[in-house]
Amino acid sequence: MLYFFRVFFAQELYCKFYIAKNLTINYAIVKKAITSMLGLLMFITLFSQNDTSKNAFVPNGKPMVKVFSNFHFGLTPYNNSSGFELQRAYIGYGYNMSENFSLKANIDVGNPGNESKYEYTAYLKTAALTYKKDKLQVDFGMIGLNQFKLQEKIWGHRYIYKSFMDEHGFGHSADLGVLLKYDLVKDLQVDITLRNGEGYKRTQSDSNYRGAIGSTLTLGDIMLRGVYDITRKEKVQSTISGFLGYKLKNEILAGVEYNVQLNSGFDKDHTLSGISTYASYSISDKFQVFGRFDWLTSNKISGEPGNWNKLEDGTKQIVGIQYQMIKQARIAINFQNWEPDDSTVDNAPFIYISLEFKI
Repeated sequence: MLYFFRVFFAQELYCKFYIAKNLTINYAIVKKAITSMLGLLMFITLFSQNDTSKNAFVPNGKPMVKVFSNFHFGLTPYNNSSGFELQRAYIGYGYNMSENFSLKANIDVGNPGNESKYEYTAYLKTAALTYKKDKLQVDFGMIGLNQFKLQEKIWGHRYIYKSFMDEHGFGHSADLGVLLKYDLVKDLQVDITLRNGEGYKRTQSDSNYRGAIGSTLTLGDIMLRGVYDITRKEKVQSTISGFLGYKLKNEILAGVEYNVQLNSGFDKDHTLSGISTYASYSISDKFQVFGRFDWLTSNKISGEPGNWNKLEDGTKQIVGIQYQMIKQARIAINFQNWEPDDSTVDNAPFIYISLEFKI
């Protein structure tokens, strides 16, 4: 246990020094995140000292670090920006307290997107207690959500581009709440979520909640998933998602998903929908080719000249080749293009050299 604390505090001091030197950070959030993690670790210490029998389960844990970075440059005179970018850095720790209980805490450092592009902010991404026994799993706290986790897994290149629902705000990747998963039969799992609905970057600001029910069916190499998500503020906003995936060993991965959100942004009759298709093929143990096509669209509101989300509607194309340097690191050269529906806005083709490394 002493070794564990040495490792944890060494990582914490290094991260504090690096962040303070290079990033603009919301220190109040970082302080809360570190305090929460230390509280969880104190609980672990007490818990792990209770059972000393010879054949008892041995508590164990490991640190988690994952970084997404890239170098990119535009291919047109009107989109010719270039530069190195740190997209995301995840730092955390996972701990198995017993055969049934575990916990994970994770800090997410990234660009908030709604302020200066040069500012980075740290958030507590996850801090959840998990109970798992037989067919049942329960996650409680700041939990990672299941809404588009399977889609992200089949896409397989989160370090290059987010999954469709995450990118276009159909749902959150983490939130405060509870998640229940249950295996009805061998290949059929249902999951139910009740959460604040504000995501992991914001605290609860009202008494409204967000609920979702989903089901995943696995038929050999084929995966089917459906999710219904609902929340209410001024209006009832509901999101329906359907996914079909295919996995042949580790050689071929392919998926197609359709998502629709009714009363999007809690605005009456505002519908947002889209399709995302993606596939990858492993040429060898080291090389993989991949591609993706997204299409986002919205409906036309009576009395308005065009679709209500016209400035954001469009298609995204990605194609590239990935090289797995070692198990913990991979790099990809890829072409990305955003083609807006608005004819007055130019396309945005870019070349990216994307990198992921983790422990």
